[in-house]
Amino acid sequence: MSIKLVFKEENEELFWKYWNEMAKKASYRYFPTNLKTYNYGGKNDKSFVYLVNNQLAAGVFLPIEKIEKFFINAPIFKFMAVSKEIFKIINKIAVENGIKKIMFEIDPLENYSYNYLQKYGYLDATILSYVVDLTVDDLLATCRKGCRNDIKSILKDKNFSVFFIDKNNADYNIHKEYRELHKKCAGKETRAKKTFDWQFERLKEGKAVLFGLKYKNKNIAYSYFEFNKEKGVYYSSADDPDYDRMHIYHILIYSAMEYLKKKGVKFLDMGQPASPSPQFNYYPDKKQINIALFKRGFGGEFRPLFRGIKYFSEEAFKKDIKEFIDNYFQAIV
Repeated sequence: MSIKLVFKEENEELFWKYWNEMAKKASYRYFPTNLKTYNYGGKNDKSFVYLVNNQLAAGVFLPIEKIEKFFINAPIFKFMAVSKEIFKIINKIAVENGIKKIMFEIDPLENYSYNYLQKYGYLDATILSYVVDLTVDDLLATCRKGCRNDIKSILKDKNFSVFFIDKNNADYNIHKEYRELHKKCAGKETRAKKTFDWQFERLKEGKAVLFGLKYKNKNIAYSYFEFNKEKGVYYSSADDPDYDRMHIYHILIYSAMEYLKKKGVKFLDMGQPASPSPQFNYYPDKKQINIALFKRGFGGEFRPLFRGIKYFSEEAFKKDIKEFIDNYFQAIV
């Protein structure tokens, strides 16, 4: 049996060739442009693909990050039989590079029955995701009553109109307006322009759609979604704060659900925040908890977002434990 590893830093072209093949049926989390968006480690990237007898068996996204609080995608497997060897390689890379901790999360749309990261020495840090089943006959009927009423209200109001751009009518100026509203809504630039440009690339590839809401003659809100095969995700939204008293996102999400259903998407991950309360290494503020409550108005169900943390530094572990204690007791007061 022959084993071959192709590291991204050694042969990036070949790495992406194999990775694209590996990720064909995976969710948005494994799109190359998405991985580039969240590569906080920059050039210090130890990602690799693992081949057995020249057949793809696994892929590992492994940037060495400067920011310690972000979970990265767990390895993607074609054959789980190689998982033990994969995690040995990951440990070796961590030790050689002086890593303090590794933080993985498992795509909730992959439907693993348990957190397999625990088998390899990772502490469980699982939180909840919220997933909407788009295969039901009447998506509106599954929504919470208040959510349904808000959707119906805007549908009846001729001052409002919903539109979208996808690969068939991709418009960079519209996408730019979404980016500018994102900044206005947050009160600051929360991420680099290039991350929005990568989003637009995914849209042109037919892997994303941007829904917008027009009020009279002004575009006042946007919601961006990604999808691949049967899996989709509610990625982000932005609105004009001058109109934030209106229940504007209900209609955008509902419209996107109808669109994605027609595209063959069966399950929509509502994205984070979704867990209703603080957990280890997850500390939503009041606004995020309210957002999580809002997302649960669309008739879905909770699913575990399996996460695991492996510490290589006692100091890093103690730091996280202290943060957990401080945040937990603040939350229950």
